[in-house]
Amino acid sequence: MKTNKKGWKIFYIILGFFLGLFLLFLSTLLGFRIPLRWTVIKEVMGYSEPENAFILVVGQDSIEPRRSDTIILVGINSQIDEILLFSIPRDSRLLVPGRGYDKVNHSYAQGGIGLLRQTLESALGIKIPYFVEVDYEGFEKVIDALGGVEIEVEKPLKYVDRAQDLYIDIPAGEQLLDGEKALQYVRFRYDPLGDIGRIKRQQEFLQALLSKVDNDPLLLARLPQLIESTRGALTTNLTGDYLKQLIMWFQGLNERIIKMETMPGESIYVNGVSYWEPDLETSREIVQKFFFARREDIENSREDSIGQESGGE
Repeated sequence: MKTNKKGWKIFYIILGFFLGLFLLFLSTLLGFRIPLRWTVIKEVMGYSEPENAFILVVGQDSIEPRRSDTIILVGINSQIDEILLFSIPRDSRLLVPGRGYDKVNHSYAQGGIGLLRQTLESALGIKIPYFVEVDYEGFEKVIDALGGVEIEVEKPLKYVDRAQDLYIDIPAGEQLLDGEKALQYVRFRYDPLGDIGRIKRQQEFLQALLSKVDNDPLLLARLPQLIESTRGALTTNLTGDYLKQLIMWFQGLNERIIKMETMPGESIYVNGVSYWEPDLETSREIVQKFFFARREDIENSREDSIGQESGGE
């Protein structure tokens, strides 16, 4: 009985997460961004700004044991009203606690989300309290529930790997990608740029997805299907309270500033194995500077910039 209750609790958290996303992106369409209205809602719901935090988002591949095919560190900073999407190449060579240097996605296969979090926390010098895991099937269902995503495919994408049951065949040009084709698009990495090229496509897809949910007049009609699609699509430890804070904070922003970064580094070979050798010093600077940035720092920087411009006239 306890297991069943726990399962339903997780489902309601996931449901709340996607309901929150729906409300966030539908708000502009329905004209909910009215300061007075949100002031009233915040008072009724007992709103407080969400604490700055990192959320580890992992896309699972289909090979057992499951590996992290996509790794994105989402940063929330309510002090400066910004969101950071920090993509981490799956072949990044990092020190895995208790196991030595290895590809970062192998840490997920060896110890699940817990070991992956430890690896990234140690490498970047941060704490990652929250995570979201998404599998391939769940990704396809969510995109289909949204009615697909329009995107400009820069070149023909073709690849076949029968061992992974992977068949990619997407022509070049602007087109509407359903769940199956969208998954092929974000998984493709079989060109000279490899995983870095794939991360670029994933970021472009995220931009197109945000544009889709922010401007789709039929999203309300798709909500029941979207909710049903998420039931088995995600695993997360995000709490209902933190999700509520995120929703209210995001809705109150005059501008939604989303920064996209990729862990800097270079391709190397170690004992004949290809790795992405990350520049950890620069990576730590990116994520820590974002996390610890404060509103007064931004305001002082703007004042200094204005002062310099005035002095130069």
